[in-house]
Amino acid sequence: MFVKKNNLIYIGTAILAVLYFLSFCRSCSSTDKRELIKTALINPKYENQIESFELSDSQNSIQLTKNNEKWQVKDNISGLYLPADSKKVNKFTKNLTTIRNMYKISDKINKDDSFGLFTESSFVIKYTMPSGFYQLYFGNQDFSLSTRFLMTDKNTTVYEIDDSLDTFLSASIQSWAEPYLISQETIGKITPEDIQKAEIITENKILKISDYQKLLDLRHGGVAVSPNLNSTKTAIINIELGNKNSINLEILQTDKENEYLVKSTYKTQNKNQTYYMNISSWTYNKIKEITL
Repeated sequence: MFVKKNNLIYIGTAILAVLYFLSFCRSCSSTDKRELIKTALINPKYENQIESFELSDSQNSIQLTKNNEKWQVKDNISGLYLPADSKKVNKFTKNLTTIRNMYKISDKINKDDSFGLFTESSFVIKYTMPSGFYQLYFGNQDFSLSTRFLMTDKNTTVYEIDDSLDTFLSASIQSWAEPYLISQETIGKITPEDIQKAEIITENKILKISDYQKLLDLRHGGVAVSPNLNSTKTAIINIELGNKNSINLEILQTDKENEYLVKSTYKTQNKNQTYYMNISSWTYNKIKEITL
């Protein structure tokens, strides 16, 4: 009898705990007055019509532009371009055109802008299509740091969305640029088998590059903000590809210690494209190590 009473007590306690938990959930859901809207930030049918993005925070602004189905990133301070990481740009575009849950928070911005839509912490995405340009304003995160406030340029309605776009809210050219010294974007992917000849001219010597894969794995250090082309030229790298395209890299000494400027020119039958970037002395020395 005593055992049965104990069992009844345990069962009763468990039932009360479940009922308490359910009542708590109902209470939470009943207080959520937000209006749920299922939509995409950019209509999916316009995904392939996007020509450019401008990404801005309080400190910087960059542009992502499509050039013959390839993306480039432009530093608005120097006006110089680098090949962009097309995979990241495509993921960014796909995220913007994916149907998501949005919650309507307010019909207008409050006086103190506690949503942070027009403060130093705000972030603006401007995108351009043949029909014109449009803007998305991102504000503060909520207290849980899992959602963010948003406003479009259509009206003053404030929404709340998840944080899946946060990884793209950067106006740093370094976060959007392709990282490789030899671009895998500009004239297409390049493998060691595609290279017919690669040599470096330095100190009046012509040295053959022995390991093409190590050359392709090298990374740059970002866009050259103010390239001085009158600097001392320390080396020239010439690469010939099997499809008759070629790449020319001019490496120049800069005023900064342990840093070099690289002028990269990609030559095809149709046109030439030139970029300016920095590399470290470590990278420069790695180039010299892979010569015969």
